[in-house]
Amino acid sequence: MRDETEIEAVGEAVSRLALRTPTLPPATHTNSYFVGLRAFYVVEPASPWPEEQQRLHDAVARRIAAGDTLLGAVVTHHHGDHVGGAAEFCARFAVPLFAHPLTRDRLADRVAVDRTLDDGAVLPGLDVRALHTPGHAPGHLCFAHASGWMIVGDMVASEGTILIDTSDGGDMHAYLTQLERLASLAPARLLPAHGAPIDDAVARLRFYIAHRLAREARVLDAVTDEPCALDAIAARAYADSPHAPVFLTERSAHAHLVRLASHGHITHHGDGRWSRNGRA
Repeated sequence: MRDETEIEAVGEAVSRLALRTPTLPPATHTNSYFVGLRAFYVVEPASPWPEEQQRLHDAVARRIAAGDTLLGAVVTHHHGDHVGGAAEFCARFAVPLFAHPLTRDRLADRVAVDRTLDDGAVLPGLDVRALHTPGHAPGHLCFAHASGWMIVGDMVASEGTILIDTSDGGDMHAYLTQLERLASLAPARLLPAHGAPIDDAVARLRFYIAHRLAREARVLDAVTDEPCALDAIAARAYADSPHAPVFLTERSAHAHLVRLASHGHITHHGDGRWSRNGRA
């Protein structure tokens, strides 16, 4: 097992440092990526914990002492295990924070975003393109390099799971659409926020799509002709995963229910219950 205190080269002009963060188990770390050679950015100044922030700051300070230039910090989206150290990082190194405009809006009362990146924007000074990939979060960004690697934030993970939480701006239909988009770009290597690099990139993206659609079929089967509540639907749809936390299964089921309703397969009643619109 690799030493999580080490900085690891994971692609052309990119390396990662895994920082302990309050993320969803079984993941325990969020990857901070150093992007660029003599001039570089840090993507995901992630940890809110001072000792982990110090590890990141020390690594950056070593590069600056060696003659490199820190251009800024970047966050893929607004969740705490991605932005937990952003304010301290930018203050320590006097650099701007970059994010999508929708992430800026969600962080307005927590962290100041200095510059925004829309879909297709290029990180100033580097050949790295931003991709707006909503679904997990409204302002979620991925970052693609010409050599084939792609920083994918929380679109996929090699540790843990991806939660689509409608109460926090999650959108299952947008998420599936963006997984398809990323697969169509045929990246060679995915660099997720949680866990090791993923080399079967397109196959992994296709697996995530197939897995979500299979789960959605189970959610649809769990909805009855008579209106039923979310907890009962989730229990039936996730009967094959009895050890999954209830808050995860219910939030995930809800995201699928919203998508199914938008496609006309089910009806959401005002009392929070759902029913089938008809059998195929």
